[in-house]
Amino acid sequence: MGKVGLTKMDEKGRIVIPKGIREKLKIKPGEEFLVTELDGDTLIVKRFNVKKMLEDLIEKAKEADPKKLQKETTEEGNRVAREKYGEVFD
Repeated sequence: MGKVGLTKMDEKGRIVIPKGIREKLKIKPGEEFLVTELDGDTLIVKRFNVKKMLEDLIEKAKEADPKKLQKETTEEGNRVAREKYGEVFD
């Protein structure tokens, strides 16, 4: 298990990430986080870097083959249609 710290929310709804955790994760002011509720008692806080996410998507898009993607999409659509409405295709 990683570092553990105890914190609390202030009157404005802010929660401070303990210094030891900020240092270990190299968290800097201004970084964004995704906060998700889980099971009514748990908050998940995940570092969220929009710029990095977009850069990764652009790189993956450069490698994509549009014709292959169209073929795979058509095949999957036909498979789902046959599964759901088989009597029309038979």
